[in-house]
This record gives sequence, C-alpha cells and structure tokens, in this order.
Amino acid sequence: MFKKTVLENGLRIIIAPMKGTNTITALVLCGTGSDHESRELRGISHFLEHMFFKGTENRPRAIQIAEELDGIGSVYNAFTSHEITGYFVKAEKAHLAKSLDVLSDIYKHSLLAEEEIEREKQVVIEELHRDLDTPENHIWWIWERLLYKDQPAGWDTIGIEETIRSFTREQFVNYFEHQYTSANTAVVVAGNFDEATIGDDIAKRFSDIRMGDPMRKKPDVHEEQSSPDIYLEYKKTDQTHLVVGFRGYAGLHDSHYAAEILGAVLGSGMSSRMFVRIRERLGLAYTVMSAHESYSNRGFLVTYAGVDHKNVEKTIRAVLEEYKRIRDEGVAPQELRRVKDQIRGRTSIALEASNTVANFVGQEEMVTGRPLTIDEVFDKIEAVTPEDILRVAQEIIAPGRLNLALIGPFEDRAPFEKLLAEF
Repeated sequence: MFKKTVLENGLRIIIAPMKGTNTITALVLCGTGSDHESRELRGISHFLEHMFFKGTENRPRAIQIAEELDGIGSVYNAFTSHEITGYFVKAEKAHLAKSLDVLSDIYKHSLLAEEEIEREKQVVIEELHRDLDTPENHIWWIWERLLYKDQPAGWDTIGIEETIRSFTREQFVNYFEHQYTSANTAVVVAGNFDEATIGDDIAKRFSDIRMGDPMRKKPDVHEEQSSPDIYLEYKKTDQTHLVVGFRGYAGLHDSHYAAEILGAVLGSGMSSRMFVRIRERLGLAYTVMSAHESYSNRGFLVTYAGVDHKNVEKTIRAVLEEYKRIRDEGVAPQELRRVKDQIRGRTSIALEASNTVANFVGQEEMVTGRPLTIDEVFDKIEAVTPEDILRVAQEIIAPGRLNLALIGPFEDRAPFEKLLAEF
C-alpha cells in the first residue's frame, strides 16, 4: 500500500510503509530524459545526472557526498532513461533523515562547476565506450534505433561523443532550471519509517524546488512501418547478439497487461517457450529471453539471444516459429495459469525489498500518473484471458511490425531479409 500527496506547487510525495524491513529507500524522480532532448543536447540528461554528485553549495566537494553516504553503509546511485531521471539512497532505517538531506541537497543545490564538467566529459565518454564494447547492452540501443530512427525515441540515452564534448555550463544550468521543477518531480520513500512525520519531513526538504512546468515537452513518436526491417551492425564478436521482435503497446494501452503476459509466456523463466525451444531442445544459446517492454507512448515485444555465428539463421528461424505458434494457437488455460502465478510470485518476492517498492510505485507514477497498488496490478493480471492473449498476439505478431537487430560479423542483409520475408 502507498499514499500519494500532491503539494500546491505540484510536487508529488509518495510513501510506502513496510514494517517487515530494517531499511528505507528514498528515491527522487524527475520526469525528464533523453526523449526531451534536442539534437544539440543529446545526452545532457544523463550527463547532468553525473554532475549531481560532483558537489553542492553545502557539500562543495564530491568526496564529501561520497563519504557521507558511504559512512552510513548505504547503497546509492542514479539512472537516466528515455523518460525519467532518478536518484536514490537505500540505507538502514535509522539513516532516513541523512538520506533525504543528501538527496535534497544534490537535487536542489548542485554547483555544476565548470571544471567538474570538463573533467567528467571523459568519464562519460569512457562509459559510452564501455557500453559500445558490450554487445549484450549495445544491442538494445541498436534495436531502438531501428524502430524509431532519427528522433529522440531512437537516440541513445547516453548521447554521442560529439555532443558530450560540446556541452557548456550554461547549457547544463538552463536544462536544470527548466526541467527540474516541482511539478516535474516525485519523491518516493519506501521502507520502515514513522508514517506520522515522513510527509512533513519530505515537504520541508523538497517543497522549495523551483515552480513551473518543464520547458522541454516530450515529443510525439513517429512510427512508420509496413514490412519487416533489419539493422545489422558489423562487429568481430565471439558470438552474435540478436533481437527479433515487433512493435507493441504503450504503457497506457488497454491491452498492456495482456502484452506483458504474452511476453512472459514466450520467454520468462526456464519453462518458457523460447527457453525450452532455443536452449533446451536446440542447444543454440546460453541466454535467451522474451518480454514486452513499454514507455508511456510506445512499446515492443522482443526476444534476445546470444549465439554462435554459424547458428544465427537457425536461431532466428526457431524464434519466428515460436512467434507464429502462439499467434496461431494462443495459450492453453493451464499454461496461462502457471505464468500468472510465476509473475505473482516473483513480483511478491521482489517487493520484499524497499528499493523495489520505491521503483515499482515511483516509475509507474512518472510514466502513467496513476500508480496501482500491487493488489490492483494482480487483479489486472488475473483478468487476462486466453482469448486476450490470442487477440494481442494476432495484432502484434505481424509482418508489418517485425524487426531484427543484430551485432556480429555480418554485412550481407540478403539471408536475413529472406528469413523475415518468409514470416
């Protein structure tokens, strides 16, 4: 259970008490990310996330922030996605006040010092290079580039080296002042805390965030596709990394939960269809998974696998056959029951941790504006029928939505085009 309060300035406060834990997680979310960036600002949301830990008016040196958070044994970090930037501290329950103090300080009073910006540019570029050298991560950048092309939805969240090197302090300050506003912020605290005082504590520390709506609005996403499409990135890798999938549903779509269950039937767990077919029966991959992923205005159904170069075509063919099978035959009631119970069980286990609860509630708030309790989510899962799965599969799994992204030593598109054309 959780309680949501909206202050007069638009700041959202969400508290989720958990008496059975000795920890708290404080999470501050800003509704801005790479989707809100212009071409010349590509990567600034992520870079700004780095800068929040480089010193504030009250803690001028980065080491002061690190020493305070390390000194209470906390786990702390930040993340940037297409739609959200978040900052969190997970700590022993006795350190809630300290956690909130540090988070509010970096969120409101970061110095954004020019010398720190210049020093951090190389750090961000090294992070970029690391990700480019990690195919199982980089394949997802390629997948989104394939689907959404040259628009923010298709740009890599981290940006490109050219823009990263070009950022000025003035650009950071302007982006910060116009995006990090009260109406664009949610503060979430989950764990073991005093419910009678926590709301006032949060309001005291965060209510003076600058007011106003964010300047940079999220643009519409343009999706144009009528036939299968392919993105090959040539790279001399030890194995080929591939994603085969379809355009799916946004997070607010009426059939969103049915699509998520469809993805779980296909590839969540060792008893899922893709795992049994690709790994257990054919022995083609160590890692294989499927899922339906959603943003607020777009989504996709995907299957990922890492395979030997000589087995790429065989793997793609088997994946497509499994897609066809569920599209044509649907799912039996007993299989659907098993997958629903799997989702319920794994979700319940994950929600024993305060950080998972904070993320569960907070990210739903930022994406949909109407987070659900876990019981409400389970009710929506229970409401999905075999007929719903079949209907959604027949709508999503279609040639005009089919895409293949691949990293490996391949330059000739023809064999892959032939495979997709047979679908």
